[in-house]
Amino acid sequence: MTQSLVTSAIPFGVERADHVNAKLKEFRPQLFGKEGLIRSALRDQGVHFMSITVVRGDVGEPTHLVFEMSVDGEPQHAFNTVGTKLASFVSDILSVAAIQSTGSLSQLLASHRVRTGQRLFDIPGLDFCGTPGMTVARIKREYLLARELRSYFDTHPAAGAALTTVARVRDFVKANADLAPLLNPEPFPRLAAEGPSRLDFSFVLSLAFRGLLKFFWPVLCLLGLSVIAATIAAGLLQGFAVGVIAFFLSIIIAAVATLAVVVSVYLGLRRLEAANTPVDTLVNPDAMASLTEAENLKDTQQNHLAGISIMQAGLLRGLTLRIVFWVIGQMATRRFRPGFLGDISTIHYARWLRLPKTNKLLFFSNYGGSWESYLEDFITKASGGLTAAWSNTVGFPRTENLFFKGATDGDRFKRWARRQQQPTWFWYSAYPHLTTARIRTNAAIRQGLGTVSTEDEAAAWLGLFGSKVRPATLIETFEVQTLLYGGLSKHPYATCLAIRLSGDSTQACTWLKSIEDQITFGDQPPIDKVLICALTAGGLGRLGLPSDVQDAFPTAFRLGMGSPGRANLLADTGDDQAGQWLWGGPENAIDAALLIYAASQSTLDSYAEELISGINVAGGQVMHQVTPTPLPQPGPGETASQTVREPFGFADGISQPIIKGTRRWMRRSDTVHAVEPGEFLLGYPDTRGFFPPSPQVPAAMDPGNLLPLAVPTHSLGALQPDFGTSGATAARDLGRNGTFLVIRQLAQYVDVFNDYVNDAAKRYADHPAVPDQLDPELLPEWIGAKMVGRWKDGSSLVRYPHGPATRKQNGKHFWPDNDFLPGAEDPLGERCPLGAHIRRSNPRDSLAPASKDALSIVNRHRILRVGRGFDAVGANDPEEQKPGLLFMCLNADIERQFEFVQQTWAMAWQFHGLENEVDPITGRGGGMGRLTIPSPRGSLNLTGIKDFVRMRGGAYLFMPSRSAVRFLARLGSN
Repeated sequence: MTQSLVTSAIPFGVERADHVNAKLKEFRPQLFGKEGLIRSALRDQGVHFMSITVVRGDVGEPTHLVFEMSVDGEPQHAFNTVGTKLASFVSDILSVAAIQSTGSLSQLLASHRVRTGQRLFDIPGLDFCGTPGMTVARIKREYLLARELRSYFDTHPAAGAALTTVARVRDFVKANADLAPLLNPEPFPRLAAEGPSRLDFSFVLSLAFRGLLKFFWPVLCLLGLSVIAATIAAGLLQGFAVGVIAFFLSIIIAAVATLAVVVSVYLGLRRLEAANTPVDTLVNPDAMASLTEAENLKDTQQNHLAGISIMQAGLLRGLTLRIVFWVIGQMATRRFRPGFLGDISTIHYARWLRLPKTNKLLFFSNYGGSWESYLEDFITKASGGLTAAWSNTVGFPRTENLFFKGATDGDRFKRWARRQQQPTWFWYSAYPHLTTARIRTNAAIRQGLGTVSTEDEAAAWLGLFGSKVRPATLIETFEVQTLLYGGLSKHPYATCLAIRLSGDSTQACTWLKSIEDQITFGDQPPIDKVLICALTAGGLGRLGLPSDVQDAFPTAFRLGMGSPGRANLLADTGDDQAGQWLWGGPENAIDAALLIYAASQSTLDSYAEELISGINVAGGQVMHQVTPTPLPQPGPGETASQTVREPFGFADGISQPIIKGTRRWMRRSDTVHAVEPGEFLLGYPDTRGFFPPSPQVPAAMDPGNLLPLAVPTHSLGALQPDFGTSGATAARDLGRNGTFLVIRQLAQYVDVFNDYVNDAAKRYADHPAVPDQLDPELLPEWIGAKMVGRWKDGSSLVRYPHGPATRKQNGKHFWPDNDFLPGAEDPLGERCPLGAHIRRSNPRDSLAPASKDALSIVNRHRILRVGRGFDAVGANDPEEQKPGLLFMCLNADIERQFEFVQQTWAMAWQFHGLENEVDPITGRGGGMGRLTIPSPRGSLNLTGIKDFVRMRGGAYLFMPSRSAVRFLARLGSN
């Protein structure tokens, strides 16, 4: 429907102005409350807002009675409504003003209508609507619907699946005859979370070109005629060739002349800006009292502003005012979001206009909130437009280049604005209790009620009742398995079951369904036990996931850790090759892994027995079981990183990425280790702002609407949910809130490691690279620390090069340091060797010292380690009865993260410019390994480094979200 912003200005004698204002104030009680006569008369007439304001004229100017109306329909509807519904009230006002009319009241208003425009010779003005397309009737109906639904939720709280709740709400609405028609949605413009860039070069260039044509066309026409005349004259007198030359010369001269005109206008503007004297006097106390009396009325969420300013004299200011209004109008239609003026979203209706035959610039605004908040919005969010318009008036704070400074001087601008303001005694609002934000939310509630068809759409719709659109970076915590949030140190007892599922997909799905409610999600795990479930590519196939969907998973995951290609990449060769693994190899592949954590040994044993029994009943088989050593419990004031040791004796789990949005990130501000959620979870933006590829399934495969939409158009980049496009047939995202789990069972030759560092200590005791300050008893540990990059207590070599930090703590608790930047603090590797284990697995800024970009690049390859050590018994390894590490890590991209670290950093022979060196701890040098230890007195070359670690089994697994588990468990019944 057409919406009209109408202004009529009727002149009358200034001597009657005070009497008219008194009459307007007298009618004020009739404008508010259910019993107000004017309010009752205008109800359901399609009038959004109406005000009547007295604008006093200066000497030689008439005073005007200005009617401002915002209505549904054509302007004549506004005049007819006032003429018929408010005839007695308006007639009283006209009588006091001594305004005579020979025709009807509607004819009087129509005859004094101020028609504004943005062409060169129009009356300058600009209209703005904050709720485009929304009629009064629709706004009220949707408010009623939202109010009834809020009351419904007071007695029927949302419970269970979101889509089920929406279905119950629809039944409630259908049963109400007044509400049932609102199940048919009406369109509402989509609102982006952020507006587009407003000043990109192409838009500015286009604006300048179109503005030149719009406002300088008389000059262009005159110059064009001159070009034509010069060309014709030269051609007739001197011939065709000279005519052509004259044409091009004339074009150049015309362009220079046009530029000269534009420059002269600009210089004239700058002279006017310099000549304008800002006025910064205090507001008259009596005027201020009247203004505050007219504002913030009881039971309203809105206010009205009537600003009356005096234009600076001269044609140039008239031109710049027209240009400003046109530019703002172009920005509003081409760059701003619908209903937004820049980033301001609180205006219902507003208009600027130059009052004809006066020097007055009028500004009327119907806005939500207080005057103070409204002006602050202008100062902080749209100062340029406000400055540009009001800089053409007398006494405005000093401006620069039309759009700059001015309103940014907040305090002076507010005082100036108050001095321009006139109290509004006669002001009507059809819905004074509603803000623009609430109107938009009510529209979204109605739109969504009739259209939502998926779980995440339904959840977004429920969020309209007191919440907001979930940002793309905000993790859906309770959809993510608990392992992402930490290594579960408060559950010291654990075991890992490597499982092969039944070949019957129905049985496999039945098994998964039997444990789906036991799998632990969220960042607050139960006290007694935790269950984590992950599936291999083969496991997804056994559950019945179609091959085309499986193909959407990453190549590394589909091929599996034990495939020949991955073996070469990971250096799983020799006795590390998959054919010799205890589990996960070609002959003993697995389909799933269950990670069980418990607060006590008895709980772990009983729960594991229960789960194993369930696997057997479902036709599955436990291929292998690894039981990590129970974690030592931290003492008072200690953390797990201070007490947990891996088999070689070094503190473990110190350096970890911190995922933004998690509790750990909220507790610790860490610019070195903070990473975006998309580096570890599918469905979220990564460090570079992109979403990792995620497997999708067609909507037909998800009849229960369990999975989120692959492209959540209802919320992605939206200020509020937009349900204009149904997601019923859109693809679903199987990967969202899931991640990939890498498990590697590593046997560690502790005796071989200890023998090597002891022998090396004897061999290199007199080497000049050994620090003089080093205690000789620490030399074996110093050798091991150089290989690892940390002392056994976890303190870094970068910060503590000559001894572990705990030697200086005098028994006090020590928190291992982790905020160092080796590239900046130790660029030569004289403290922590360039080839040390921690410098390979996380180079930090080593590749570009002190570079934030380098840290950002390195963080794209980080992995979240969640492994645990085991003893010889826990390994369940008849061949290698040795302690070791059940290495586990999470990552969103196996190739870019885990495999990259393994291949490009840990096992690269020429990492960081080194020669023939691999990771001294995890590398497989076969007794030929080496490590260069730089020193100012000459490098120490550790040679003959042996194999300290052997690969005994492993797999790549997908750790699905809560929704994905539910979906996969029901594949057998689809």
